Formats: sequence, C-alpha cells, structure tokens
Amino acid sequence: MTEAIEQVLRQLGVGANYKGYRITVFAIALISEDEDRLTSVTKEIYYDVAKLTGCSWTAVERNIRTVVARAWYCNPQKLSQIAGYTLLSAPTASEFLDIVSNYIRRNPPAHNPSTHR
Repeated sequence: MTEAIEQVLRQLGVGANYKGYRITVFAIALISEDEDRLTSVTKEIYYDVAKLTGCSWTAVERNIRTVVARAWYCNPQKLSQIAGYTLLSAPTASEFLDIVSNYIRRNPPAHNPSTHR
C-alpha cells in the first residue's frame, strides 16, 4: 500500500526530501485501513501520526499542508485528475488525504508477480 501512496505523491511532484512526505504516507495508510477516520481527522489521523513520528499533531497538519502546497504548485492538473473533478484552488489537508486515499482505493496497484520473488 505504501508503494502506491508514494507513487501518487511523486506523480504530484512531492519527493521524500519533504518532511511531510513520510507523514502524508502514514496518514493515507491509516485512512486505507479505516476510511471512517476521515470523519475526525484531528483525533483519528493527526494524533496517531504524531505518535508514530514523534511530533505534535499541529506539526503533522502543517507538514501535510506543505505537501498539498507542493502538489498544487507542481501539478494542479494531475491533482484534479486524481480528485476526479476540477479543483479551483488547493485542497485543504484533510481534502487532500481524502482525494489521494480515494484515488488509490479506486485504482489499486496491479500485482506484478515477477517483482515479488
């Protein structure tokens, strides 16, 4: 699952050199385990990711916002394509998490047996 998340982030112009990259991967992975987490983003995602990464929940949100800003700056067309509708402005952090997690759920990575020996 994390490979699919990382692939989408890279398509959006967000590389591992951004601190928010790993944080965003963790957040989207949590959502993929339980989509209902999106109903309470701060408690169900930001707090849990903060525990995993050893930072505050506000730092988690700020770092995800940085990832969103980078994705919007580098590839707003791809972000709109992933969303499935035209985005007129950069999404919020929680909207971004929803967009990417929903995209991955709708487009699961193809299993290639030759790469898993």
